[in-house]
Amino acid sequence: MRIAARHFAKYGYEGVSLDTIAKETGITKAAIYYHFRDKAHLYEAVLLERLKGLVEYVEQLLPPSGAGERLERYIEGVGSFLERNPCFAAILAHEFADNGEHMSENATKLLSRTLNTLTSILNEGIEEGIFEIENPMVVQMMIVSTLIMHQTTTRLRHKVSSFVSGYEVLPEPTIEDVAKVLAKKILKAIRKRQ
Repeated sequence: MRIAARHFAKYGYEGVSLDTIAKETGITKAAIYYHFRDKAHLYEAVLLERLKGLVEYVEQLLPPSGAGERLERYIEGVGSFLERNPCFAAILAHEFADNGEHMSENATKLLSRTLNTLTSILNEGIEEGIFEIENPMVVQMMIVSTLIMHQTTTRLRHKVSSFVSGYEVLPEPTIEDVAKVLAKKILKAIRKRQ
């Protein structure tokens, strides 16, 4: 599963060969088929394992109440999970670029749990009178796209910044640093004006 995840992260679903995975793991392709009916089922297993981990990780981080703190912890939790599971960001980037072409219904349902969690936090903040009404999908895209882009574009950022003049490029932030900044910016943007 770990080797398959690495291959799906690097090549996307279409670019992965079960022959290559079998060879790298030192098993036969038939051994893979013993556990997984086909590449789609292996991919689904890789996604489900990581999505389940993300959902559980983020949900256990959330305090029982306080929408502001819950939203901050949610965003930081997504960043922290991606830091601990570097292949996952790249797999999601491929999947998003393919418009969910290879994401099973089970994986889609698990991914939707993160949006359900965020929606409940935003609704709680509206009820508390601290958040403006915002489209949860837009907020989710801000969070996920920012963190995935950070995790998957390190070399590109270095290339681009080598041509930037006029200011000193600061040291590379960790994804957890980016998540903290992002949480503050999103909280500021959706906070209800008194």
